[in-house]
Amino acid sequence: MPGETPSPPEEEERWPRQLTAWERATNLPLFVLAVLFLAAYAGPILYPDLPDWTDQAAKLVNYAVYALFAFDFIVRLNLAGSGKRWKFVYTHPLDLIMVLIPLARPLRLVRMVLVLVEVFSRHARSSLRTRAGVYITGVTMMILLVSSLAVLDAERAAENPQITNFGDALWWSVVTASTVGYGDFVPQTATGRVIATILMFVAIGLVGLVSGSLASWFVDRVASGGEAEDRAEMAALDRRLAAVEAQVAEIHAVLVRGERADGAEVPAQQAAEEAEPAGEQGSSRRDR
Repeated sequence: MPGETPSPPEEEERWPRQLTAWERATNLPLFVLAVLFLAAYAGPILYPDLPDWTDQAAKLVNYAVYALFAFDFIVRLNLAGSGKRWKFVYTHPLDLIMVLIPLARPLRLVRMVLVLVEVFSRHARSSLRTRAGVYITGVTMMILLVSSLAVLDAERAAENPQITNFGDALWWSVVTASTVGYGDFVPQTATGRVIATILMFVAIGLVGLVSGSLASWFVDRVASGGEAEDRAEMAALDRRLAAVEAQVAEIHAVLVRGERADGAEVPAQQAAEEAEPAGEQGSSRRDR
C-alpha cells in the first residue's frame, strides 16, 4: 500500500477496481497477521528461556506470515493489470523489499501503521497533515521497536555484549535514531552494526520529516491566527458599513417626507392668494 491513502475516486482512477476491492478486503486480515508476526518475533527475543517448542512455533508463524504476505503481493501485482505492474512495483517498494529480503521482514509491521492510518482517515474528518502526522509517528515507533528487538537478538551472541536487555536496546535505539550517540552502548557484532547503520540512515529522514511537519504546523497556526484577525476586522467593517447605510437610508426617508409636505403646502397657499383678490372685487361691487 502506498504511504498516503488516496480518496476513493482517485484510487479507482489510479488502479483497477479489483485491486482496490482486494486491498480493502485484506486490510484487516493482514493487520492481524502483522500482530501475530510481532508476537512471534518479539516473544523468543524478550523471553529467551521459553521452551523449545515455543521457538519452533514462532518460526512456523513467521514462515506462514511470510508466505501469506508474499501471496498477497503476487495477487495485488496480478490485479494491477499488465500495463501497470511495473508502476505497482515502483509505488510499493516496502512490500517488494519485505518479500525479497528476509532481513527486512519486520517491515511487515509497517502494514499495521498503514491500516491504522487508512481506518483513521475513513472514520475521522482529518486533514492530510494530520494523517501524515499519524503515519510518521506510527512508523517511528515501529522502527524503534523493531530495531531494539533486532539489536538485542544480535548482541546476545557477542562475547562481551553491552546490550543485554530490552531496556538497554530501546535506549540505544532512541539515542541512535535521534543522532545523539552517547556511546554508552555499542553493538559488538557485525549484524548489530548493520542494524545500527540502517537505523541511522532511516532516522535521519524521519527526524527531517518530523521537524518539517512541526515547522509547517507552526507556520499554519500563525497564518490561521492572522487570517482569523483579518476576518474579524472585515466583519467589524461590514457591520459599521451596514450601520452607515441604515443611517443614510433613514436620512433619505426623512428628506423625502419633508419634500412631499412642502409640495402640498405650496398649492394651498396659491389657492388662498387667488381667492383673496376675488373676494375684494365682490365686496367693492356690493359697495357700489
